[in-house]
Amino acid sequence: RKMHNLTLLLRTIMLPDDRGACIKSSVGIMVTIAGFYCTSFVVEEMDMSNLMSVWVVSVVCGTLLYQSVMDSTWATYREAVKAAKKALEVDLGESDDYNTTTSESELVTSNAEEKETAVSRFCPPLIGAMIVLVVGLIWNGFAVTGASSIGLLPSTCDAFVNNGSWIPIDGCNEASRGMAHRENQVSSFGMCLPHGNSHIWAWEKQPSYTHCRFGYRDEMQVKKVLNNRRIVFIGDSETRNLHYASLRIMGVTGSGAYDATLPKHQDTTTILWGTTLVVFKWAPLAVDQLAILKEINDNAGEGNTQPDLIFLGGGAWDRLHVYATDEDRQSHAATLKELSAEMLRSQQQNAAVVWFIPTTINSPALNTEEKRDHMREEDMEAMRAVYAKNGVLRASSFVLDGPTFTASRVSESFDGVHYPPQVYDAGAQILTNALDWLLPPNEAEPVIIPPEIGKMSNPMLGFLMLILVAIGLFAFDGFLGFTYLASAFVKGLKPHELHRQVLRSSKKSGHEVPVPEANGLLRSRLKKAKARKRAPKANKSGNLDSEIAALIGR
Repeated sequence: RKMHNLTLLLRTIMLPDDRGACIKSSVGIMVTIAGFYCTSFVVEEMDMSNLMSVWVVSVVCGTLLYQSVMDSTWATYREAVKAAKKALEVDLGESDDYNTTTSESELVTSNAEEKETAVSRFCPPLIGAMIVLVVGLIWNGFAVTGASSIGLLPSTCDAFVNNGSWIPIDGCNEASRGMAHRENQVSSFGMCLPHGNSHIWAWEKQPSYTHCRFGYRDEMQVKKVLNNRRIVFIGDSETRNLHYASLRIMGVTGSGAYDATLPKHQDTTTILWGTTLVVFKWAPLAVDQLAILKEINDNAGEGNTQPDLIFLGGGAWDRLHVYATDEDRQSHAATLKELSAEMLRSQQQNAAVVWFIPTTINSPALNTEEKRDHMREEDMEAMRAVYAKNGVLRASSFVLDGPTFTASRVSESFDGVHYPPQVYDAGAQILTNALDWLLPPNEAEPVIIPPEIGKMSNPMLGFLMLILVAIGLFAFDGFLGFTYLASAFVKGLKPHELHRQVLRSSKKSGHEVPVPEANGLLRSRLKKAKARKRAPKANKSGNLDSEIAALIGR
């Protein structure tokens, strides 16, 4: 009831009974709403839709609206006050007790007749602006610090995507035993380490307001991002292993498997899904990487040759072969500065550039004297600082931190430099999660490749279907021959014999099948069965139904 009364009051205020005032109020409401819509459209087109701009627009437009309402209603309000004053004077004049020197009507109308002060004029808009600001800050706090729907990772996740650790998993617990028994027919394990005999890469838990929900990416998820893209890997053997790990995520099983017969230092090209080109360029030294990247940038304007993602990595070969003298160090630093400039140039040409920091070195496992003298972990740590000092990291769209996912697995580096494939899989998962903000959503329509004719066919199954159809046609059995199973228990009740009897009867009756004649075969079979076996005594009615019931023992 209170809500109803409030609705009536608002309707009276906004749409008064006076026709002219009602039309004027309606036009004013529509103009105000249209003005706010136009203002929001302009703010959005100017890419200024943030909290501050919304607050400024709300305060300015609200102040103008408030002042417009005051200007348009103030005269009416004064007239209403004067009318109330006169009515009050009449009421007071009729009273005998009115002997005061100061009229109460003057007290009622004194404020209304006074001139507006600065405080009364600006206080309401200021209070409204403060309320809008407080409410906006509260809502913005909820939006920023609260959770949201799961979508693409924002670019702010760059600070957290490398943060993770290897979690040991005990393969000898009861859950693993049960799964092994059901899926692999294994009854027991031959190894049970107290700290776990397998490791899984896991990201650190981030607050919900960061919206950084990292997770495992499979082929279908990566395909949505990399469809119709060009990816180039440039670097040494560690970069090549990341390239192989990325291909494994993209569905190329067995990529990077150990094979001593294949050449190691060569370029490779892989076409995925018929639309995505993945290229690896062998470039172990910084000068090699600079030359390839410069060539890519120079040819960017020629056709559709500009890569969407450029993955660079190196530093180990430079530390091993071209870092012995001061002249070598100075030359290497100059090369890194040029490389940084080319990386920035690639970003200006709308290519995402990723730099791969070399993985942790297992110094005791280095298999040559030269490596043990020049490529220990202490030496590589200094080399990583050199790359950072010369701007390589700053020139990157994203930095994949190799030591983050290899430091705790350094004992598994069999030659001091390289790791098992599953370790590089963790680095590839970090990279594929970072693709959410490195590569914008692909607006190109996916190329649908229709399946080949006969891809889902099976000749043997098709031949069996023809046999079943033939049985149904030539044996006059709609149940594909299974009706003949009944004739094994009741002699003579075969579908083809019944068909002949019905066809014979229909010809005699002119295409009309009489029921008694159609049951002739059944009658004869029952008589033969009665002759072979003594039937129970039938009912006195002696009709056909009683005879059948007697034969079956009911």
